[in-house]
Amino acid sequence: MTGSTRALWLAVIIVFSLMVGAAAGVLIWMSTRDPIRGIFTGAASFAGTVVLLLAMAAFLSPDPKRP
Repeated sequence: MTGSTRALWLAVIIVFSLMVGAAAGVLIWMSTRDPIRGIFTGAASFAGTVVLLLAMAAFLSPDPKRP
C-alpha cells in the first residue's frame, strides 16, 4: 500500500463506517424512540467498524519486516 492509496483507503474506511454507524443509530432510534441511545449506538458502531477495518488493512498490507 503506497502513500497515495493509503489516503484513499482511509477515506473508504471512514465513509463505510459512517454508513454502518448511521444505520445502527437509526435502527435503534426507530425501535426505542430514544435519540440518546441511538447516538451512542451509532458512535459505538462507527468506532468498532473503523478499528476492525484499520486492523484488517494493516494485516493485509505488505510489510517488509514480516517474514
